[in-house]
Amino acid sequence: MKVAALGGRSGAGKTTAIVSLIRHFVSQGVTVGAIKHTHHPLNNEDRGDTAAFRAAGAEPVILAGRGEAVVFTAAQTTRTTFEQPEDLVGTFATEIVLIEGFNAELDLPWPRVELNREHRLTTAELIARLESGWQS
Repeated sequence: MKVAALGGRSGAGKTTAIVSLIRHFVSQGVTVGAIKHTHHPLNNEDRGDTAAFRAAGAEPVILAGRGEAVVFTAAQTTRTTFEQPEDLVGTFATEIVLIEGFNAELDLPWPRVELNREHRLTTAELIARLESGWQS
């Protein structure tokens, strides 16, 4: 399984970039799951970023808060607990997991691409960065 995180400040284009990546990989026949990390209270409503990830083809999509997460699949919505972000990644059976968020300060075992408002990366540029991280 290949895992990568996209980070950056609000408005940096993280969600847009992940939706684009999901669409690209799914169109290539690759299975993709996604995690959205939030500091807001969790809800079981499939809307906003989680709905965008699902509409792009990610299955499942997890909305992760502080130690608790909501797992959205086509069949159901469930809640689970976790200690580390790696615990959530371990639940996926997809070829790729794309993560939006989790602090850059955490020592996480996957590549991370930081996005910013001033220079938006194309889907091709994002893929190149992810592939170089996956191969290292």
